[in-house]
Amino acid sequence: MKNDDVKHDGHRKRLLDLANDVGVDNLSNVQIVEFMLTYIFPRGDVNPLAHRLLDAYGTLSGIFDAEVCDLMTISGINERSAKKIKLLKSLLTACASSRAKTLGKVTKVADIINIVEDMLRHQTTENMVFLSFNKAGRLCGQKRIRAMSQDTVAIPILELTSFLSSTKPTTFVIAHCHPYGEAYPSQADFSAFSLVEKLCFDCGIRLLDSYIVGENGIYSFRENRLVREYYDSELLNRNIAIRG
Repeated sequence: MKNDDVKHDGHRKRLLDLANDVGVDNLSNVQIVEFMLTYIFPRGDVNPLAHRLLDAYGTLSGIFDAEVCDLMTISGINERSAKKIKLLKSLLTACASSRAKTLGKVTKVADIINIVEDMLRHQTTENMVFLSFNKAGRLCGQKRIRAMSQDTVAIPILELTSFLSSTKPTTFVIAHCHPYGEAYPSQADFSAFSLVEKLCFDCGIRLLDSYIVGENGIYSFRENRLVREYYDSELLNRNIAIRG
């Protein structure tokens, strides 16, 4: 093994140990991206590439949001590695869906909000989620509707009625996200909520709530307020020069 390989392997081990000891959230932005790249590139020094990616996209989420063709413009990123980076985010979404499917009996509103957050918080286009719960309080069905644009997704009535018919829930939850926007409803959102509420009522189904996931938190139509608030950790942790 070459000396450079030994040095890089040692650095990777230290980075892995650091992430394990303090948590990935407590790493610097460069360390987080570098740690992510160790899963893409099995060997070599990925620190310079981490800097190039952050220079181009600003944050880890910006990197994940970039298209494959854009990532390939960065020196050191080929088509294969660009696709791997893009698919890492899909793996996180798949993990959230898997966790929701294996969730036991839901006894708290927070359990449902956690599912909604897992499935919608990091989406880059408007997505809509249907969640069905049986009379025992267990998740008996879920469906995601993906929009092609960043700022609009219409309620697909045929898909919704088909979903309700097939899952036969006693309780239903619907949620969507506002990527790059706040979690406050528009007039169209209020109209959509009324439409879904009437449909559920006509079908003898309880509409527990409708949620909006945005950059500032999660909004509940039932509560008419944010039920979970987010803070920009990158902004709060940003170094600033304070002059006396």
